[in-house]
This record gives sequence, C-alpha cells and structure tokens, in this order.
Amino acid sequence: MSFNATESAFEGFRLARRAPLAILTWAGAYIAFFALFFAVAGGSLVTIISLAEQVEQNPSPSMDDLTMLGQAYGAMMGLALPLSLLFSAVLATAVARSVIRPQDKRFGYLRLGRDELRVLGATLLVAVLMFFVTMGGALIIGLFAGLAAGTGASWLLIPAVLGGLALVAVAIWLAVRLSLVVPMTFAEEKIAIKESWAITKGRFWPLLGMAILAGVMSILVGLLGSIVIAPLNLIFGGLNSLIGAETTNIAALVARFWPALLIWGVVNALLSAAQAAIIYSPFSAAYLGLKGERRA
Repeated sequence: MSFNATESAFEGFRLARRAPLAILTWAGAYIAFFALFFAVAGGSLVTIISLAEQVEQNPSPSMDDLTMLGQAYGAMMGLALPLSLLFSAVLATAVARSVIRPQDKRFGYLRLGRDELRVLGATLLVAVLMFFVTMGGALIIGLFAGLAAGTGASWLLIPAVLGGLALVAVAIWLAVRLSLVVPMTFAEEKIAIKESWAITKGRFWPLLGMAILAGVMSILVGLLGSIVIAPLNLIFGGLNSLIGAETTNIAALVARFWPALLIWGVVNALLSAAQAAIIYSPFSAAYLGLKGERRA
C-alpha cells in the first residue's frame, strides 16, 4: 500500500460505507456529549446567548456589556473545555482505530483508556507548540507595527505584513508536518511527535492538498446539513429558543425547551459524526500509505 493524497482524502466516505453503524454510534456519543455539556454549562450558555443578542441589537454596546459577555464565555469555557478536550481525544482515537484496526469494531470503535489518554497528551503538546510559535511570531510582528505607529515610519509596516504572511506559512507548515501525530500515537502506542515529523518529510504538498480536499468536503456536508436543519430551526427554534429565557436552571430549561434541544442535538450530532469521519480519517489512511511505502 502506498500513499495517494486523493484516495486518502476520500477515506471518510469509504469509512461511512464500510462501517455505517460506527458513524451512528459516534452520533450517539455526540448526543451524550451535548447532554452532558448542557448539564454542566447550560446556564452559562443561556447567559451568553442572551448577552450576545443584546450586544448585537445595540449599535454601540458599552464596555460593560462586552465585559459581561467575555466573563460569561470564560466561565462556560472553564467548565466545558476539559470535557471537550477529552471527548475530542476519544472520538479522534475512535476514527484512527476504525481505519488502522478496522476489525476492532466493538462499541463503534469507541473506548476510554490508555490510547485515548496518549492521544489527548499528544494533542495538547502539539497545541502548546503551535501556540508558542504563533504567539512568538505575533509578538515580533506587533513590535514592528507598534514601531511604525509610534515613530511614523510607515515603511516598518512592510516587514510587519511580510512577517504576518510568513507566520501563516510557518503555522501551516508545522500543522502539516505534525498532522499524523494522532494516528501514529494510536498505532505505535507512544506520543509520536518526532515520528510524525520524520514520516511527513518531503510530503508537505500532497498532505496539504489532502487536508484541503477533506476540509472542502466537510464544509459541503455542513452546508447540506444547514439546509436540512434550517426549516427545523424555524419550526422548533433551535438554540435561538433560549434567547430571553427567564431562568438558567437546567431542569426548567429542559422541561420548557426539550423539543428544540432534542431536534438540534440529534441533527447536529449526525452532522458532527459525519464531519469527524471526513476530517480525521484521511490522516490515518495517509499514515498507513506512508508506512507501507517505507516497508516496500
């Protein structure tokens, strides 16, 4: 088996045809995640929706309004971020397992064990690395922009603009070189940052093309899903039904808005599961192809 960028990009559709029950299982996991998320952070979500509506309707929102919105969002993320990171690791590992070990299909490839924790750790390490690289570049760019504004030397904007473009290019390059960390961490049972760097050497453009193609297909699926969900939102209200809710009590919100929440949750769970397969599985297929080339 050898790496083919186009064939790998379509792995998500082959996965859906090969294991449709796995996609439905992942959708069920998304519904459970949405329910747990709402139980943990539903009150903060209602506050954010109401404050955002007020800010949007006010042509000149005050700093107090923006501060309240930021504080509400920060409170919600503080509650939901750990849960979201863990769920993302579980799902990413499940997709990798479905491609790399397709015979291991128990529980729709979902587990919660050492593989998932390794993937979570690898993901966090990559995120920290990307954060420091981009923040370091942004500080340098900001320095040039600040000097240009402070001294009136407009020519300093040129290195600032060029630096911004270079930072984007470096970020994309790093993301592609580290794009196989998750499937390799799962397959080789160790955090595989160096291994991803090595196996992607000389494969930047095919991997980038594969990622773009998979991303475009995921966007198209999302657009088709939005067409389906739009009339349902008009009928049941979707999350917009929470605007103006007079309580942040979770039980009261569920009792009053359960039809809208249920329809929104089911449709978005199906879309999210399909998009996860489309986005994640190409990288596992690419890993298998590149690994096969090395063995040949």
